[in-house]
Amino acid sequence: MAVFIVYLIIAVAIVYFIQKRDRPSSPGGADTSPARKKTAEARKEAREVWKQVYETASMDEARGIQERLESENIRCILYEQGKKDIYGNVLKGIGVAVPSGVAEQAQTSIARMPV
Repeated sequence: MAVFIVYLIIAVAIVYFIQKRDRPSSPGGADTSPARKKTAEARKEAREVWKQVYETASMDEARGIQERLESENIRCILYEQGKKDIYGNVLKGIGVAVPSGVAEQAQTSIARMPV
């Protein structure tokens, strides 16, 4: 009888630890590791719709606009156009894109920049 109780305790402990390991962490004990936060931010950004607000042929000009937007706390990305369009013409552009919610604010900021 004692052996049965010991086996029962071991089985219950195993089931408990398996369930605890598979259960997601509770909201009160949220994980604050930097890697997990960075991954969550990247997922959020991947779901956002971005809108192109400016295009130029010069990387220096694009960097200047990026600095201006970031100084006004507007997130932005630079991207290089593809190598060729569907007709075989070479594309020579650097695009500046922002989240669609702040596109109008970004365009206003770019318009105020000195030429």
